Amino acid sequence: MTNNTLNSIGSTVRSIVTSDIDQLSAIQQGKNRRYTQIKPGKLKGSYSECSFNDVQIFHEHLTVGVRVEAAPNACYMPFGAALANTEDLTFCGESVRKNSLLQATGGEWDACSRGTLNYMGAAFNRTSLEENYFHLFQREFPCQWTNSKIACTSPRAFNQYLYLLQRTLTLMRLFPVLGTYAQTRNMLNEAILHSALAALTPTLPYQDKLSPFSSRKKGVQQVIDYLNVHSRHVPTIAELCQVSGLSERNLQYAFKEYMGVSPMRYLRLVRLNGVRRELMSSAKKQTRIMDAALNWGFVELGRFSGEYRRLFHELPSETLKAEYNG
Repeated sequence: MTNNTLNSIGSTVRSIVTSDIDQLSAIQQGKNRRYTQIKPGKLKGSYSECSFNDVQIFHEHLTVGVRVEAAPNACYMPFGAALANTEDLTFCGESVRKNSLLQATGGEWDACSRGTLNYMGAAFNRTSLEENYFHLFQREFPCQWTNSKIACTSPRAFNQYLYLLQRTLTLMRLFPVLGTYAQTRNMLNEAILHSALAALTPTLPYQDKLSPFSSRKKGVQQVIDYLNVHSRHVPTIAELCQVSGLSERNLQYAFKEYMGVSPMRYLRLVRLNGVRRELMSSAKKQTRIMDAALNWGFVELGRFSGEYRRLFHELPSETLKAEYNG
């Protein structure tokens, strides 16, 4: 007997648990999936996805051996990663090894597992991904990443990518209200994009060259000026690269050279100061700490509270209650 459950959480998370593999095809809109069970056993499948801005993250788990065929829409670029309990998996005819990224980016692809299939991935809007890459690295998007194949990366980058996907999907399941805050969506979109590129970059043979001193100095000042106006909206690292005219590597180097911190750490400090100003404002009686934090893009409230206390030597609740002389 088929046992199906379909859930929607807010407007950002969808999930299904089913023993009917055609249901898995139906929920994955635009991916043109076909499933064929190839090993005996009682199949149980689960699928979850969460979408925001230019990225969709997804998790699929099948309990018996299957063959999966797909022809995703050309406007998407998916990059997957198999979890540890996946058994004897091939992707586009190649055996999947440790630290393998599954590039489902070149039209039709197929995967075949002779046991449990358990993987996560992120599908990016192709145009947005290519534009972000250009701003980050000051060169065209690598053609190596536009083919459906396996790409082996570093263990650290692979594990960080997989961990971020797992943590984000769990976070959105537990706290669907986060999806209603634009700053939160922007921040999560940026984190996943950055993690995916960090995992893909080790597969390339070249590195950035360091920009001249004058360009680095000018770029840092341009970013600081920009953040003074736009930090509340949590700009992405690609936006900051575009503002500075520097690649990500050059911008990171320049900020650590002049400020002693990375550009994203500096942005986080500016945002913490923004929360503090909001809590100290004349309208603070109507302000909730959670709203102020989320308005400035802080998703993990426990971590936010700890960072706030380390920087200002008081808790956000103490700031809200205190009287300050202007």
